[in-house]
Formats: sequence, structure tokens, C-alpha cells
Amino acid sequence: MTLSSAPAAFAADGDVEVVNTETVQVYLDSHGQIQSQRVYEQLTLTGQGSVDVLNPIEESGLRNLDGFSGYDVEDGLQQVSVDVDGVERLRSVSDYDGDLPLQVSVEYRLDGERIDPDNLVGADGALEVEYTVRNVTSSPQEISYPDGKGGTVTETAEVPIPMVGSLSTVAPANFTEVTSGQANMAGDGKGGTRLSFTMTLFPPLGSDEVSFGYTANVTDGVVPGASISALPVNPLESPTFRTAGDSYKSGSDTGVKLADGATEIDTNLLRLRDGAGELLAGLIQLSDGADQLNAGLAGEAAPGAARLASGALELDGGLGKIDEGAGKLADGAQRLRVGAGKLDDGAGKLSAGAGELNAGARKLNTGAGQLATGTGAALTGSEKLEDGLKQISGGLGTLADNSTGLPTAVAGVDTLRTGVNQMLAGFGSTTQDGTLLFGLNSLEAGLTVLEGGATQLAGGLGQLRGDAGVLADPTDGSGLAKAQNATDAIKAGLDLALAPANGPMQPGGGLEELRMGLESVRTTFCATHPTLAPQCTGTVNALIDGVAASRTDLGQASGGLGQVSVGLGDALAGLDTKLIPGARQIAGGLTAAKAGATKTKAGAIALRDGTAKVGGGLDQLKIGLTKAVAGVLQLSSGATTAYTGSGALTDGLVKIDGGAGQLADGSGLLATGAGKLATGAGKLADGTGQLRAGSGELAAGAGQLADGTGKAKDGSGQLAAGAGQLSEGLGDAADGSGRLSDGLHRAASGAPALRDGATRLSTEGMSQLIEAGRATAQDYGKLYAVIGAGAERADTERMAYGAPEEASGMTAYSFELLGDDGEGGRNIQRGAAGLLLLGLGLGALGLRRRFA
Repeated sequence: MTLSSAPAAFAADGDVEVVNTETVQVYLDSHGQIQSQRVYEQLTLTGQGSVDVLNPIEESGLRNLDGFSGYDVEDGLQQVSVDVDGVERLRSVSDYDGDLPLQVSVEYRLDGERIDPDNLVGADGALEVEYTVRNVTSSPQEISYPDGKGGTVTETAEVPIPMVGSLSTVAPANFTEVTSGQANMAGDGKGGTRLSFTMTLFPPLGSDEVSFGYTANVTDGVVPGASISALPVNPLESPTFRTAGDSYKSGSDTGVKLADGATEIDTNLLRLRDGAGELLAGLIQLSDGADQLNAGLAGEAAPGAARLASGALELDGGLGKIDEGAGKLADGAQRLRVGAGKLDDGAGKLSAGAGELNAGARKLNTGAGQLATGTGAALTGSEKLEDGLKQISGGLGTLADNSTGLPTAVAGVDTLRTGVNQMLAGFGSTTQDGTLLFGLNSLEAGLTVLEGGATQLAGGLGQLRGDAGVLADPTDGSGLAKAQNATDAIKAGLDLALAPANGPMQPGGGLEELRMGLESVRTTFCATHPTLAPQCTGTVNALIDGVAASRTDLGQASGGLGQVSVGLGDALAGLDTKLIPGARQIAGGLTAAKAGATKTKAGAIALRDGTAKVGGGLDQLKIGLTKAVAGVLQLSSGATTAYTGSGALTDGLVKIDGGAGQLADGSGLLATGAGKLATGAGKLADGTGQLRAGSGELAAGAGQLADGTGKAKDGSGQLAAGAGQLSEGLGDAADGSGRLSDGLHRAASGAPALRDGATRLSTEGMSQLIEAGRATAQDYGKLYAVIGAGAERADTERMAYGAPEEASGMTAYSFELLGDDGEGGRNIQRGAAGLLLLGLGLGALGLRRRFA
């Protein structure tokens, strides 16, 4: 929906500011139907100088509100030339035939039933009033927003012009206990209650349709009027809505950052996985080297040192042989000293590296423990989710069950419809034999015949008595004979009415035939009707009692006529005391019976029509229940799918929790092995230090041995001591190398769990976090894009007709929902009474003049 038209322009000679305001005023009746709509234009010119203005305006019904002169309008543009010195205002009003941005409706309920506002005036009860206001300016707009991957998504969305407004009304003093869950309420100073409702008529900050209202107890009710004010608003510039818009944009930015951060974490996890693979390869190589070191020390060095010690003792006993090999011993001792130094340096580095490995393994073990705790909590939550979805799925299954759920309600509606059809068949029509309406119509016809006969009877008795004219000349002796003949004829007619019946409801039948017909209706229709039996039986019983009373009265009349034939005096006395009053009672009773039969027939017709409407309502109820069953089946299917998905989620978390446990166990073993490796490396360093010292001493002793065999005896003793120390040190070194080998084996076996855990964490954890971040970026980004598109429409389409170019402009909308306090009808009555009094006065004046 477009609210503004083509732009206009103004040109100023001087410094003049032009502001154009439009106010569209709409009057609606109490039903919400539009009665009239106008647009009020105001040009406000502020400053000093001359200005020429071309302002878009509606020509239909255009009037100048500042005077009696008109305006120059060409092609829908108001052409104004004004000299401004301060402030000038130009106001006009014209008919508004454009589209309105809002639709307004109102619904009234009294004691829970919908009521026309015309019928609310003067009524008492519990009143509910609900107003509904809808923004109808939506149109397709192209929007773009981040996809969370560094790109954008472009799509078409329905975007309305953002509108805000308020509705205010006053509940008068005869409206008590006024309550509302949406209104701001205060007294109006006159005993009434003022209610004000605010509206934000655009998503996502509000809704394009809002409903609100109030309840009250009313006495001598009226329809209160209401006023609605609304205007377009830019949500990105309005202080009220700008913060909310910024929060949507911040949410989108946060989603992008979340996706980027999760991607970076996932990259680091992949690096951790690759590093764990390299660590595994290094540990395997280190384990192989430790095996070789252990084999060299335990299998060769330690036994050799032992043999060296034994040989030194033998050397001490065989000095002659020592002199011959002293040179060779000096050379070998020197090489041993150099090798021992290198071994000592390597053992020191091994000890330092083992210490670092031990510290890293402990940190890894701590992190793995925290990961295992987190995955355990996630597993617990997933299991609770699975149980909840299982209960929901079971409940929906029960609701959809064909034997106990909604389908049984559909079957119940079919049963009710069958009953309604049977009732309609029983009602029938006035021409359908065997139905209620046919019987009532026949009863009405019979009572009409009886009413005519009773009327004739009363007239005849009056003529006989002389009330309706002279039956015979009082001086004529033949008058009594005529009276006796008339009496005999009347008695014969009465005897015919009192004769035995030929059959129920036969043409020309008497009172007995009427009684049998009524008993037939009571037996064949009333007693078998499923819902009207009590009312129908009571009505027919009353009619049968009336017939019995009529029979008694007619019998008395017949006896009276017999007495008339015996003697005129007795006849006149019988006429005065019995026959004439009895005939009048019969006529009145038959008239009342006929009216009752007529009303009964009308009520039966209305009841038949109401029953037909009940049948239509049952058909609509069946359609609604059928749709509800279909919806429950779809909801049950969705709940089953969600329950299956929660099971898959639980299974995945079980695997993650297991992998985290394995990672914790493997890192623990790695920390233990690294500790042992550090201990063994330390001992190895100690042993190689001793070896380095012993080999130095050996080299010195061998040198001394080479210098002279005279000192060989002392040197051989020192050699024996050094060889013993060497044997002990190499034994300790052999033990440490064995422990080092064992620790490296355990570390190598735990490293694959670290690599597998990093892989699973990347695949099953970070990938979902990345998707969640992207979804957040898209959801909030789309909402902010809709707000931005609405803001753009608010700027470009904010006016009904548009403002002059380079001028400021704004449009407001005012809806007046008219009330009804009953004064209109009272004024008509007062006017009629006044006219009547005026006519009586004029008549009296005329009579006065006539007889004056």
C-alpha cells in the first residue's frame, strides 16, 4: 500500500521553512463501518521572504478553513504564493478517497453472547468489548541479510509500513467493575473510567494485528465511543524502537562471530588431532630407542662391568700380564671416557624432556577430565529430553486413537445429526399427514369451525332473548311458537354436536370426534417424540379438558332448550341464567383455544427452524473435529520424529561421553608413564654421571699403568674399585632404561585416544556450534532486514499525498468510533410528543374560535 504521491516543490526568496502536515480523519459507526473520511492539510511557513509552494492536495470537496476564498489547484497541486514575515499557516479540508493504512473492528458480548450495538443500549449484564486493529499496508519487499558464512541471503518478504498508535475510550459511570489486561486506566473525573491502549503495528517489534478490550458490569447500557490515533514511524530513528532494532543487529553480528569463533576452534582441534598423530609417532620412536638402550645396558654393559670387576681382581693377582696389555687398556679407557661423556649428556637431555612431557600430560589429563564431565551433563540432559518427547508422543497418540480420542467425537456428532434429522421429520409440515405441524394445523381448523358455531349460538340465543332484535311481536300470540321452533332447531344442532363419534378428526364431526382426534395426537405424536413429549402432552391435555368443558356446557344448553319448549317462562329463565352466559363462555373458550393452537403451531415452526440450524451447526462441528483429528495426527507424527531424533542425539552424546572418558583415561596413563619416564631418566643421568667419573678414573689408572709397571699394583687396586662402581652404576642404568621403555609403551598406547577424541569433538561438537551460529546470524539478520525495509517505507511512504519538495512533511490518522447512548431515539420520542401537544393545542384553539 502506497500512502504518498508524486513530489511537489517550493521556491523561496529569502529564508523560509515550509512544514506540511496531513491529518486523515475517519468516522465509523458503532459497528465499525466507515461513515465519512476527510483529510486536513496545513502548510506552516516560518521565516521571512516570499515563497511559491506547489503542494499535493485532494481536490474533491476542497474547502479553505481560513476564509471563504478558494485555492488555485492544477493537476492535483495546490499553488500558493505567500509573503512571510514570521509565521503563516494555510489550512484546508477535503474528501479523502485514498486507502487507509488501518482496519478497525469492534465486537460486543453481553453475558457471553454476541450482541448488536443497537441492542446494547438500555441493556443490563456482564459486557465484554474487544477492539481489533490491523495494519493493511504490507507489500512484497526484497531484503538481504548475512548467511553466517561471509556471504548474504536475498529473499522477498511481506513488509508493512511501521505504524504506532493508541486507542482511548471512557466507560461511563453506569459501567462498574471495569477490568482490562492491556489498558492504562484512570478516572475521568465524572465517575467514569478512562482506558488507553497502545499499539505497535509492525513485526518483528510488534504485530500487524492487535486485539484488546475490557469487561464491565453495565446497567442501562450504552455504546461508548472510542478514538484511535496512529502515524507512521521509522523504527531505526525512533528512540523508543531504535534500541530494539540495534539488539537484532547485535544478535546477527554475534551469530557471525560465534560461527567464526567455532570455525577457528574447529581448525585448532584439527591441528590438535594432527599434533597428537605426530606425538604418537615420536613416542613410538622414543619407545624403540629406550628398548635398544635397555638391551645395551642390561644385556651388555652391566654384565661387562661385572666381568671387568672380576678381571680387575685377577689383574691384581697377575701383574705380569697387566704390563703387556696396559697400553691397550689406556687406549680403551680413553674411548670409554669419551663415550661415557656423550651418554651422560644424552641422559641429561632425556631427563629434561621427560619432565616436560610429564607436565604436558598432566594438563592434558585435567582438560580431558573436564571434557568428560561436560559430555556427561549433556548426555543426562539429552536423556531427559528423550523422556519428555516420549511422553508428548504418547499423549498425542492417545488423542488420535480411533476408540478413545477425537475420532469418537466425530462419531458422536454423526449420532446427534441423526437425532436432529429424526426431529425434523417429526415436525414435518402443515400438509404432511402424521406430523406435528399437520396435527396442529388440523386442530386450528377444527377450533375455527367450533368458534364460528359458538358465535352463531350466542347470536341465536340473543335473538331468542330479544337482545339482537325482536324475534316476534310481543302482542302476537304466535311468538312463543316461533321461539319453541327455534329452540328445537338449536337443540337438534346441539344434539348433533353431542352425538357419538364416527371416527377421529372426520369432516363435520362433533365434540366427541374432536376429543378423539386430540387423543390420537397425544398418543401417536406427543408420547413418542424424543424431546417435545412433556410440552406437547401438556398442551393437548389442556385442549381435551377444554373440549370436555365445552361438552358439559353444550349439554346444559340442550337441557335448557328442552325446558324452553315446555314453557316460555322456564325458557326465558334458562336463557337469563344459563344458556346465554354458557354460550358466551363457550365462544370465549373456543377463541382462546384457537389462539393457543395458532401460537403452538407458530412455536413448532420456529422450533423446527431452530432444530434445522442445530443440524447445520453439527455439520460445521464435524468439519472442525475432522480438521482437528488431521492436525493431531500431523502433530503426533512430528512428535514421533522429534522423539526419534532425540534418541539419535542421546546415542551421539553417549559416544562423545565414551570418547571423552577414553581421552581422560589415556591422558592419565600418559601422565603416569611420563612421570615414570622422568624418574627413570633422572636415575639414568645419575648412572651415566657415575659412569663418566668411573671412566675418567679408569683412563687415569690405565695411564698410570702404562707409565710404569711399578705402580701397577696400586693401579690395579684402584681399577678393581672403579670397576665395582661401574658395575653398580650400569645395573641402575639398566633398571632405569627398562622403566623408561615401559612408560613410553603406555604413552604410545594412550596417544591414539587423544587423536580420536579431537576428531570426534570437531565432527560432533564444533560443527553443530558452527551451524547454530550461522542460524542465529540468519534469524536475527532477517529480522533486522525487515525492520530496515519498514524504516525505508516509513521514510518514503509516510504521507497520504506528499509534501512540497525540500519541505518537511508528516501524516497522522484519526479514527473516531461513534458511540450510542440512546438519546437519538429519545429525541425522536420527544419530538413526536411535542408535535402531538402542538396539534392538541391548535385543535383547542380552533374549537375555541368556533364556539366563540
